[in-house]
Amino acid sequence: MNRQLLEGPGRHLESIHPKFIVELVLGIDNPRPGSVVPQQQLFREQLLKEVVSQVQLTPWAVSGTSGDNPAIRLRLAEKLAGMFDPGHLALTRMSQYLFSLQEKGRAPAELREQYGAVAGLFLQRAGHKQRALSQRGLMVYAGEHSDEVFTRWHAGSYDGWSLAGRCFIALEELRWGAFGDACRLANSEVRTLLKENLLTMASQYLAESISASPETRHFYHQWLASPTSASLMDYREMLGWQGSWCSAEKHPVSWSITQTWQTIALGMPRLCSAKRLVAAMLEEMFTDDMLAAPL
Repeated sequence: MNRQLLEGPGRHLESIHPKFIVELVLGIDNPRPGSVVPQQQLFREQLLKEVVSQVQLTPWAVSGTSGDNPAIRLRLAEKLAGMFDPGHLALTRMSQYLFSLQEKGRAPAELREQYGAVAGLFLQRAGHKQRALSQRGLMVYAGEHSDEVFTRWHAGSYDGWSLAGRCFIALEELRWGAFGDACRLANSEVRTLLKENLLTMASQYLAESISASPETRHFYHQWLASPTSASLMDYREMLGWQGSWCSAEKHPVSWSITQTWQTIALGMPRLCSAKRLVAAMLEEMFTDDMLAAPL
């Protein structure tokens, strides 16, 4: 089938599948509020079709994943997790939620048993990942992952987004992968060091994209302007979905960068440098709460 999202704006993004799988699981017995705008609803439906086509489920299963069929959602999440190897953050978040569903006792006994079984598998895999990360060294894994993401940024893999959007995408890639897992599992000293290094690196890359120093201030619309292309809407909707956890009040900078069909948040600085933008995004995206609950 035509995979315009996965092979278009998503072709360089490793965070799509873990985020998608977590959304599947968190959507069980927890329907999304009716606040999703029409553009995003169409995007989600298209992304669902493209991801489902990768696992070759029968046609009747597709409608179940977008509705209220928890067994199909669970089955698809388990299959996708086996194919795409989500990180410690995604596995832990899913296991916690499934265990909570099992304890609530609202579902039939057989389904609650499935919740517990899949949650146990996810938790076991999270434990394996934690041991592997710790044995080799959290700093090593974080450094390698950071190098990979910044190499893609430098090579132009994120050029379909605005300047600030490229930075947001890079940070989301890091949060969902080994870098984010290292931040989550490390002690406070190591976590602070990782975030300081990330601030320096991301500020430099973002500043270079506008041919300025990290401290040079620019009007916000220069950071937020999207490049013109035939796939502009696909890129905008992908960015909006990646930032679907944002709220204008709690995450004004990330919200303003990603929710492009909405008005700019009051907390978004109108005149800002690359360093200030990155620092704000890090503060919104790499808090303890965000590393523990990504959606």
